[in-house]
Amino acid sequence: MESLACLNGELVPVDQAKIPVSDRGFLFGDSVYEVFRLYQGRCWLEPEHMARLERSLALMQYTGVDLPGLLARVHRTIQVSEIREGTAYIQITRGVAPRLHAFPNPPVPPTELILIRAYDDAPTARLRESGVPAISQDDLRWKRCDVKSTNLLANVLANQAARSAGAYEAIFITPEDVVTEATHSSLLWVRDGHLYGTPEGPGILPGTTRSLLLHLAVEINAPFEEATTTLPDLKAADEVLLLGTTIEVLPVIKIDHSPIANGRPGPLSRRLQTAFSASVNRWLSNP
Repeated sequence: MESLACLNGELVPVDQAKIPVSDRGFLFGDSVYEVFRLYQGRCWLEPEHMARLERSLALMQYTGVDLPGLLARVHRTIQVSEIREGTAYIQITRGVAPRLHAFPNPPVPPTELILIRAYDDAPTARLRESGVPAISQDDLRWKRCDVKSTNLLANVLANQAARSAGAYEAIFITPEDVVTEATHSSLLWVRDGHLYGTPEGPGILPGTTRSLLLHLAVEINAPFEEATTTLPDLKAADEVLLLGTTIEVLPVIKIDHSPIANGRPGPLSRRLQTAFSASVNRWLSNP
């Protein structure tokens, strides 16, 4: 099976999963989501993803979400799908209600969608070896990027600009010329053997892969420091890395046609890739 959906607790083929047109996720983008990577049928970084989902729900003032039940339904959907290497997508909306901007009063049951899809890592694995080009784009997103909501139009437009330019990703730049993150990736950079990243806060999503990588950096004696950087300084970095659930650790070798260092993945990127793979393998060996 290539994919399977669970909509409000009911297992259905993905093409048969339907929501009413008055669902607030459809009308307003009033919804949050998470994406897990599946290795050997198991959810990688499951506690971290669930904690971030709980945080997003709280910040968006959602009520009535049964997180333990949701996780049990995720596991059941994975089991029925028989997908071993894939992704688990969770989306929760505020529910179905008349189209009014204010929250439904009284509250309505949230809409819960789980999608299990097969994922072929081979194309991304090749990109991890070669590195990828990126472009810069104005950061036009809303001011609560720390909430993993489905309001992603600015991300979509920036990522499409990257694809149209022959690049893999777009890196967001504020009006003050400060680098934040990429359209669907966390961003780190290397200078003089030290690892740097934008400080956590409303301007970036608290990445689960980023959090793991910072722990792994300690293991391999790579000092990390939160810092801000401008686009010219980022282009002058020794290495630039994208981090994410499916891309894992992906080196950036060019930004806006400017090579990063020698235009090839750098040594710390390679060490972090090795440390990431070792971390996954340790986890898989201890079910």
